[in-house]
Amino acid sequence: MTATAQEPMKVSRSIDASPEVVFNAWLAPDMIRRWMFRSPTNEICAISTDRVVGGAFKIVARAGDELTDHFGRYVEFQEPNKLVFSLQVPKHFPGETLVTVGIEPAVYGCDVTLTQTGVAAEVTEHDWRKMLESLALMCAEPS
Repeated sequence: MTATAQEPMKVSRSIDASPEVVFNAWLAPDMIRRWMFRSPTNEICAISTDRVVGGAFKIVARAGDELTDHFGRYVEFQEPNKLVFSLQVPKHFPGETLVTVGIEPAVYGCDVTLTQTGVAAEVTEHDWRKMLESLALMCAEPS
């Protein structure tokens, strides 16, 4: 991990879907393509996930002519309530960060809290908020 003095960045979002659906949305390539980096000008060009502790993942996103690699390893699974993974995005920040996704059941579905350590909030908070909004929108779509 990169040693930094930054406070952990934390964002939360209520989602109208079961914890099981939301947990799987972080790991299943077909679901990841539907919400992560979602915008009219972005697309996921390549994705791989090895859904085991220590397994690697890689996502290559395209925005216009620009490609961005996102990669790391799964550190912890507590299905369907917690996912922890390392993350590297050399184009946006140096070193490796740690992301924890907490998913708590709620009357309407679940509450998702994402915490990232090892990078300043101003670098990632806006993007995570947009992605959690896209995740909520995807979960609300008819299947």
